[in-house]
Amino acid sequence: MESMTTIYVAPNVKQQSVELSDGSRGEVEAETEGAGQTRYSFDFNYHLHPSFWVDRPLKNGMTVNVQTLDGPEKFQIELR
Repeated sequence: MESMTTIYVAPNVKQQSVELSDGSRGEVEAETEGAGQTRYSFDFNYHLHPSFWVDRPLKNGMTVNVQTLDGPEKFQIELR
């Protein structure tokens, strides 16, 4: 069974430090792209998880599948 890591994110905060369910930490930055679209960039400390971005609004419970050289990694967004 594939494991999933939860990322705890505060809604409506442009740049923030986040905690993950495995105890690691990272950073999320929201940037407005053309046509008012927001891109959320996720970067993690010590490269424990792959960096990725999301080009759609973050919703509580949404999952993000990231393909890496080491295989897929699955994240769940939890808004706090």
